[in-house]
Amino acid sequence: MRLIFFKKLKALKKRNFVKFFFCFICVFFLIISPFYIFNEKNYELKLNEYFNLENSTKVVLTLYNIETFEGGTNSRTKFLQQQALNFNKKQNNCFVVVKTLSPDQLALNIRNNNLPDLYSFGVGVGSYIQGFLSELDVNSKIRSDLSQYGKKSGKLLAYPYILSGYCLISHENYTTDEDSLSSLVKADSKNKMLGLSLSNAFNGAEVLFQNGITLSESDLLETTSSYDAYKNFLNKKTKSLLGTARDVARCKNREENGSLSACRYNFLGNYSDLVQYISVVDSGSSVKTLFAKEFATFLTSESSQNSLADFGLFSTLESNIYEEGYMLEFENVLKEELTSVSAFISNEEMAQNVKTSKEKLFLT
Repeated sequence: MRLIFFKKLKALKKRNFVKFFFCFICVFFLIISPFYIFNEKNYELKLNEYFNLENSTKVVLTLYNIETFEGGTNSRTKFLQQQALNFNKKQNNCFVVVKTLSPDQLALNIRNNNLPDLYSFGVGVGSYIQGFLSELDVNSKIRSDLSQYGKKSGKLLAYPYILSGYCLISHENYTTDEDSLSSLVKADSKNKMLGLSLSNAFNGAEVLFQNGITLSESDLLETTSSYDAYKNFLNKKTKSLLGTARDVARCKNREENGSLSACRYNFLGNYSDLVQYISVVDSGSSVKTLFAKEFATFLTSESSQNSLADFGLFSTLESNIYEEGYMLEFENVLKEELTSVSAFISNEEMAQNVKTSKEKLFLT
């Protein structure tokens, strides 16, 4: 009887050990597996291996960067060059050469059939290049409210990879805490008003309208250059300036060094056409096209997007890249759903949009 008891006890201990060991393995798997399953590096496409490229074989991609709006605190070309170096560390046989072109230089290169492998561009030149581009895969990392503007005729041709926004900057000694946004742009007894650059390339009138600001034409000191509008504000020819992230940085720097009195900053959401896109040219070379698409995707990775904080610009992903201060406040405003315009809008369509927005702004 006692022998039977000890046999049962031994069998019970064995079963308990098996159960314990099984539970231990399950817990260990649950702890360890996320580090593998959610590690992006395990799913990266090693194009050198995919194409069986030897160390001596080099793939050189040319990227034309066309800047149509003012950026943040540093050059977007420098950002792209930095990311090209980082990409080369991942795909060591691929080198990305970045060249900055003006819109006129872009048009000349197109006429001469001189095409790169990638285009980085803002609103205003997309209509020139749309016929040369390769369709891109859906990129779920990018905000859906922004990614839709990279489509043309149902095809995704561009990833938005840099975002900027508008800010209403006002001389604090011309305002009160009770002032509404509309009162900040009204002419007063000193003939102060709103400084605004209204070229046909960008539509500042639309962001004013989308934020409930009303104007009469007598309130507006219009310039064709954003820098001229900024200089008018510095010289106190205007009470307020509709500026970009670059203007915010300029004014903040001047406040710090004492060359500008305190300003009030109202960051404006709801609309922004200050978006930089990346597109891949359909070159006919499968090797170059795949590397170019990998680089376009790389620009939307978290590591690349986080680097935008060093350039005073904003991410097109859902996550924050700023931790504190006025840039975090600006970022949180821009993180709300935004409307924009197609990356491939023509100059004629944009001019009509500006005209319509001005009419709406003055009618309200």
